[in-house]
Amino acid sequence: MMNHWMILLLFLLSFQSKGQQKPIVPEVSIEYRVNDTLEIQVNLIQDQKTSAYFYHTFLATDICNDKVCLPIQVELFWNLMGEYDHFSVPQGQVFTKFDHQYFDQTDYDLLQEILLDTLSPIRDYAVEEFLDKKEQKYSVELDAITRPTLKVFSNVTVPGALYTVYALWHIVNGNIKQLIRNQLDVVYKQHQFADFFATSNNASYQEYYLEKLTGDQVVAAEPILVRLLFSHDDYIPHYAWRKLGAAYYADPERYNNLLKDLEKLKPHLQLVVLRSLSQPNLRTKEILMDKAQSKTLLQNQKELIYKLLNYEK
Repeated sequence: MMNHWMILLLFLLSFQSKGQQKPIVPEVSIEYRVNDTLEIQVNLIQDQKTSAYFYHTFLATDICNDKVCLPIQVELFWNLMGEYDHFSVPQGQVFTKFDHQYFDQTDYDLLQEILLDTLSPIRDYAVEEFLDKKEQKYSVELDAITRPTLKVFSNVTVPGALYTVYALWHIVNGNIKQLIRNQLDVVYKQHQFADFFATSNNASYQEYYLEKLTGDQVVAAEPILVRLLFSHDDYIPHYAWRKLGAAYYADPERYNNLLKDLEKLKPHLQLVVLRSLSQPNLRTKEILMDKAQSKTLLQNQKELIYKLLNYEK
């Protein structure tokens, strides 16, 4: 069976990186070898509109080995953990499918969904294994014949765009992730990405921030840690709570504001918080008395509140 990277070489004819208009973070770039004959440059950039950081490359390629779709131009973006994030088609450019039919928005959305799926069957099969050897499709545009995708694989590609999807998937999900991750520790420190990671909605960024936060930084980072208690992720709030430490749990002047928003925490974290707190003051008890009347709290949560009110912990 022919290796799928050998197949990929047959239709990756003219990749090239072009300068893009977003500011490149100085001295941070990666030479990404896709295979033995193809190497592209991936640069760290900052998006001018959102201020978010990404690794980015611009690709222009004749991507179909049977010539039934037009060449593409595309910008590819990875996050700072090395995970594929999104693509962008430059203004005035368009992706095409079989017989030069234009992608519609549904096709672009499906492509994004496929590229994000790191467990896609595309990972394990050579491109020719997706083709139906018993069927043929006639191209009116080129007066040529090509093979359709097997129906069993119809849900892992954009209809009529197998080669485009296959090639892009292997590029965005290749060893670029490890190359980016290998330099993360240095980039994170040199470019002072702590605040960017901590305030991101990306749970991977939040976790990395917490991993790098040292004990002598906890007090200064306390507002950030409290904010992370409300992360949508199931794990991050618990990690942030552990980082706050015993000094926080024993100081009502610090934890009273959190208690005001107790019901906004995930239910399992509410219990953790109530079990951890000690030495409540008068203001603590006023807040807890109010919370005890809430219909949203569970009975075991209310029991913990009553213990705090009576300082039985």
